[in-house]
Amino acid sequence: MKEIKLTVSCDKPLTLQKFLLEKQGVSRRLLTKLKRLDGGITRNGKTIRSIDIVENGDIIILRPDNGIPLEANYDLSVPIAFENDAVVIFNKPGGMPVHPSIRHQGDTLGNCFAALYPELTFRPVNRLDKDTSGLCIIAKDAYSAYILQNNCEKTYYAAAEGQIGSEGTIDAPIARQHESIILRCVREDGQRAVTHYRRILSGKKYSLAEITLETGRTHQIRVHFSHIGHPLAGDELYSGSRNDINRQALHCGKITFTDPLSRKQMTVSLPIPEDINKLFQEYKIMEKIASFQVDHTKFGIGMYISRIDEDIITYDIRMVRPNGGVYISNPSLHTIEHLFATYARNSAFGEHVVYVGPMGCRTGFYLLTRGIPHENALSLVKDAFRFIADYAGEIPGCTAVECGNYLEHDLDSAKKDVLPLLEKLKNYTPEMLDYSWHFTNHH
Repeated sequence: MKEIKLTVSCDKPLTLQKFLLEKQGVSRRLLTKLKRLDGGITRNGKTIRSIDIVENGDIIILRPDNGIPLEANYDLSVPIAFENDAVVIFNKPGGMPVHPSIRHQGDTLGNCFAALYPELTFRPVNRLDKDTSGLCIIAKDAYSAYILQNNCEKTYYAAAEGQIGSEGTIDAPIARQHESIILRCVREDGQRAVTHYRRILSGKKYSLAEITLETGRTHQIRVHFSHIGHPLAGDELYSGSRNDINRQALHCGKITFTDPLSRKQMTVSLPIPEDINKLFQEYKIMEKIASFQVDHTKFGIGMYISRIDEDIITYDIRMVRPNGGVYISNPSLHTIEHLFATYARNSAFGEHVVYVGPMGCRTGFYLLTRGIPHENALSLVKDAFRFIADYAGEIPGCTAVECGNYLEHDLDSAKKDVLPLLEKLKNYTPEMLDYSWHFTNHH
């Protein structure tokens, strides 16, 4: 039987009920269950009533009845992404149901859980469809389940057919399809359903979307994307094609939750699985060599995506037109790189900056980021160049020990050379970071 240990922290004595309901977030339903159990709640080792007074430092132990566990299947193996005494988060594969059903007995995540934790009840906080892969968080007790139920945010990744917008919100009510137990549809008399998405990758056939939900209706993401004319790849139930993938291309890739033990915010994330990645393989190869697929003489100064490697994005920060016959002096460019790196590393996005360094020619430099949207990278570059344009003082990192070219710096030229790029980026949008946008919209 799983125990939950709580230490009372209060300025003045209060009732156990007030402590549990108001200070610890225990539900009235769980408190009622605990009160009916022999030894369900103890204080400092002795049974206590909900109306009794507790004081600072008292140790409260909750012993909920965990019920009868599911049938264990010791042949199943599902990777664990995170675990502590309150929760376990599985990386559920596509094709595995979460719960047993008439058609699935013994081959579910619940049966795997039962084999690993025979003394616990299976309490999934988020329930993924059978063919949806990714993070599935399971509470190890009723108290943790209650805390997590209201403090758990999921981020999904889906491959949608066609070209979706750069970002958007789908606000369309969802109802059960008439005469169907499984199918859902958008209908005026349905329950309110809101889906937010952001396009993070585009290929010839599919768009990769990052998705968050305001509501949690059955099949919400699948129904909503089909409703806007972009069903998920592989989702035959909602008009998606299985030509390239044999399940709906939907993956729960990130969960942010309040840890019931520490009460701190925690985030667990996973990479996108291989079967979804393959849908963008051709595009990703093109992205990696995008800067070699275009005529650079058609582009002036600006900021462009030149390479994408999983979650690392390389931006070209172009300060002059390539092969234009005019280049920035080495001392000026060297100073800009130093100041840019200093600003970027100390900014709000500092932990996402992987590298700042030269291109190998005097046209600009590279910025590599991990895990931030394009609009945030663009904002970072604009702010960094404003910082450089207004900078006064010593060049950071400009010593013989720290910098091999410490004698080659020119702050005055650097402050002047950043101004044209700052002006260029003033009206930039995330869409304009794509080389192809400039190719089709160049005048």
